[in-house]
Amino acid sequence: MLKMKYILLLTASLLFLINLNAQTLYDFLNKSKSTYEINGTIKNATEGDTLILGFYRTTYTSAATFAKDTAVIKNNKIVFSGKDSLAEGMYFIFDKKTTSMLLPLIVSKQKISFECDIKNMQESLKFINSPVNTTAAKYQEFLQVKMEERRQLENQNLPKEELNQKIEKISEEINNYRQNIITKNSDNFFGMFLKTTEQIIIPESITEPEKMHAFYKSHYWDNFNLKDERILNTSNFYNTLNDYIDKFTHKDPDSLINSIDILTNLASGNEEMFKFIIEFSFYKWEKELKNIMGMDKILVHITDNYIQQNLCEWMDSTRKANIIERAEQISPNLIGKKATEFIDANDRPFMKDLKGKTHTLSDIQAKYTLLVFYGPSCGHCKKEMPKVKKQLDSLVNQGIDIKTFAVATEFDKKEWEKFIKEQNTSSWLNVADIRHQDVFYIFKDKEKNMFVSSDIKSKYNVKRIEVPAFTVNNNQLNIETFKQVKQQYKDSEFILSENKFSCLKEKQPVTSSDWREKYDIYSTPVIYLLDKEKKILAKRITHKQIAKVIKNKEKL
Repeated sequence: MLKMKYILLLTASLLFLINLNAQTLYDFLNKSKSTYEINGTIKNATEGDTLILGFYRTTYTSAATFAKDTAVIKNNKIVFSGKDSLAEGMYFIFDKKTTSMLLPLIVSKQKISFECDIKNMQESLKFINSPVNTTAAKYQEFLQVKMEERRQLENQNLPKEELNQKIEKISEEINNYRQNIITKNSDNFFGMFLKTTEQIIIPESITEPEKMHAFYKSHYWDNFNLKDERILNTSNFYNTLNDYIDKFTHKDPDSLINSIDILTNLASGNEEMFKFIIEFSFYKWEKELKNIMGMDKILVHITDNYIQQNLCEWMDSTRKANIIERAEQISPNLIGKKATEFIDANDRPFMKDLKGKTHTLSDIQAKYTLLVFYGPSCGHCKKEMPKVKKQLDSLVNQGIDIKTFAVATEFDKKEWEKFIKEQNTSSWLNVADIRHQDVFYIFKDKEKNMFVSSDIKSKYNVKRIEVPAFTVNNNQLNIETFKQVKQQYKDSEFILSENKFSCLKEKQPVTSSDWREKYDIYSTPVIYLLDKEKKILAKRITHKQIAKVIKNKEKL
């Protein structure tokens, strides 16, 4: 029965049962300047009807179909022609008005002629100077005959064993017929395509599901030559490729990386295929895997092993730079790596608790560390933290050695203190990056070219402008220095107060390192789970996932 499933799929692919989904999106032509010409004599055709020449092309998202050319029926004849040659591949002719399929074509040569009767396509179709299309048409006819035999058998209400034997015989006949075509057409597109439809046979000696899976995957590409870019012009390659990633590769970053490397190795040597595999992998990561925990390892791997090795020359410099920058940003934050310590460029700890004492992750001695990032004024954090605490308390009561390193991402100390008290998280190691620096402002009249001392600004309609700290001494602006630095204000008037020009000084928080970027903190709350050595076990998880990850870890 499994074999018949593949036969049905094969039949469907050869019948080209498609719906045109777009206009031409690709320049599908070779560099050769030879002219293509497809001539057809179609009996009983409707005069003046427009027919469309379409083709298959594998994209990053589907086995897409595109329009290549149009022609109008005149006196039961149709001609498609163009200045440049057609790329080898699967084509088809269909009626523009009804979108119904007229016939499939294999383009391997640029001159094709055919005859048919639209009332009886199967029996009347004849190719004049295209042996490969003649072969394909006969194979299609043979398949239809065998499928009809199968349907008749199934309607005879035969004993199951007898039915299976006869179906098996039909399968063998189809396989032998196909093998004969592949052997005789090994040098052309149709032979190449037909080989890709062959089934992988698992030896009867392999019975365990895991070993069967491993065997199938290891031989998955036996019938494909990924160095032959013509497979991009087939109807079945996309599904085969997508299934390899989605169905035959475990959904973990290491397995997916291994599959990508296998594909790029098989495609190595053909620039077009290599490019397609890399871009397909990027697309899968960006659209389907990006937000799955741990999958950012794929981006880092592709960047380190392909882009940084100058193997992706088709990418422009801006795109390369953006990808490399993103990969470098998230690389320290991959699952399995040791969590970035909270130290500045001079190896000094800077995270402080409410009493001003500095702390690092290494201060926590426990089997598991929950690293929590939250904003004291964040509404979502206020809802999520009680759930996190409840989960943690439950784990502690179960004897799990786990402690919490909680980082406030905002700098209002009063709000921070209030949050800890209301959330009852004083047992956590609560820290924040609370370093501040002095920032100075002066005030400029919104309408006039003049500045006013800060202590009299209320008398004017002003806006504030930040000034460099070195232009200020004891909160007084050095006007001449300021004019030298800010040449656009060299002719401005300065209104003093009591012979002084006072500035406004504010304390503003500044981060002591790039910890936000390292931990990818663009919103809160964010939760990481670390092991005893402070290696990342999980990241960006919810309160519900904390216990699950730990239980899975405990089973190992």
